Amino acid sequence: MKEGLVPASYVEVLPLTPPSSNRPDSTYSASSVSLAGSVAGGTIKKKGPAVAPKRGAKKLKYVEALYDYTAQSDAEHSMSEGERFVLINMDAGDGWADVEKDGVTRSVPGNYIQQL
Repeated sequence: MKEGLVPASYVEVLPLTPPSSNRPDSTYSASSVSLAGSVAGGTIKKKGPAVAPKRGAKKLKYVEALYDYTAQSDAEHSMSEGERFVLINMDAGDGWADVEKDGVTRSVPGNYIQQL
């Protein structure tokens, strides 16, 4: 089995139930619900998480812009003084930090932000 990261909005967390004796164990899923059964009605309904986040889950860190900054490329975020971002990596290299705003991760000057 391979491990990796996937966007949380692409997966549904289901309670783990032991497989029934008349169904062989799946090597890909411990779920007792088939994908075909969930889309048979023609509509897919989005649900919130089925379980609470695990204890010790990583908490988001936030930063605030100390100064205005105009992006010089598509790899950078423009920002206004006081604007807040989710911190992804404070030391992305060469004095830059990676931050996220509206689901988009880009770089900003590290000395233009402060952690909250």
